[in-house]
Amino acid sequence: MTTGTTDRGLRRWRVAGVVASLVAVQSVAAALPQPGHALLLLPSEGPVAGLGDGLRRGFVLALEKSRGCGLSAVQWSVGWVPPDADPAPLLKGRRLPPVLLAPPATPLVETGLLARDAQRQVLLTLQRGASLQQLATRPGSDRLWPVAPARTLEIDALVKSLSDADQLGFLLITDGTSDQQLLADRFLEGMRAQGGVLLGPDVTARVVDPTKQEDMKLLGSDAEWFRPSSLVVMTGPDSALMKAVLKQTWPKDVSLVWPVPPRQRSDRRQVGVDEASRGPGWKGFEKSFRQRWGYTPSVVEASGYDAGQLVALSAAGRNQPPADGLKGFDPSIGARPLCDAIKARVQGRSARPQGVASNMDMKPATPPTATLEVIEKQPDGARKIRNFNLGAS
Repeated sequence: MTTGTTDRGLRRWRVAGVVASLVAVQSVAAALPQPGHALLLLPSEGPVAGLGDGLRRGFVLALEKSRGCGLSAVQWSVGWVPPDADPAPLLKGRRLPPVLLAPPATPLVETGLLARDAQRQVLLTLQRGASLQQLATRPGSDRLWPVAPARTLEIDALVKSLSDADQLGFLLITDGTSDQQLLADRFLEGMRAQGGVLLGPDVTARVVDPTKQEDMKLLGSDAEWFRPSSLVVMTGPDSALMKAVLKQTWPKDVSLVWPVPPRQRSDRRQVGVDEASRGPGWKGFEKSFRQRWGYTPSVVEASGYDAGQLVALSAAGRNQPPADGLKGFDPSIGARPLCDAIKARVQGRSARPQGVASNMDMKPATPPTATLEVIEKQPDGARKIRNFNLGAS
């Protein structure tokens, strides 16, 4: 075992094959003699740091599965970077592997420049928010691969559910945060494309401050006057706006619609969407993950697993140039179990593994599609779940 050194921003390096566990990985010197197949970067601190363990567990499980498929040990290293930091200076002078895995919420301009200048493929492990809207215009975007579905896909599922139910007249409000405004804009665009009508005096989503009685009173008056089929509330779970809306009295036939699962009680029908996206391989992954790690995975762990599948696919390629680490991945062909996909790559053919967090149909600068659950909750607590697969099979 080689003892590693400590850098200012990239605090510790570890290298591991598929046999390594997350609690006992080998340290190596900062100047790795061989770059290996992949480099996993994780946030060293801050609110997103807690996502690292889940990502790594999913990632490791995929590489363990690939070893069971006959693939020799995938060599990978992991390092920690400060939140929102440009990773390029921290990697200066290092030989980079064909595939880099960016930390959650990585700064896209700097990460794109790294991908372009280093000529490496970069997996965006948990980039789901507003930053994806401009991804295609960023430098190096032809080398940036979103692994998890965008949050806007959840809104598309809500639109599909409401339009299928012919609930086309609605009021639309938001708490005013930038992410929720983006989701509101997406919802409005989607509903209008389906023949939906935004009722009331507003032409865009109304920003409502729940601490202002006049805002809530006016919203209640508009609901009584315009009688929408839905009051669509773009806000986070258990937010002040959600609590205020649930506390207020609404016309009998109004449904409350949320961009999150409806977990609170209400005397009105509620509709919401589960944030956890699913791919065709989810059930098998969930079972394997519970057996391996002892708890139920979320989209975080699932995204780590899908990233691991892509790394395994890259490692299975023969004589693949380092600048084209994802050459053998083809999102346009039929998805196959991981072992079949690896076999195809070993034989020199392109492949697409079955996704667990998505349909694995991502492209550079384009996030994948997935199956999402839309949940209808009645006042008596009864729930009805509908699945919407918004993309490839």
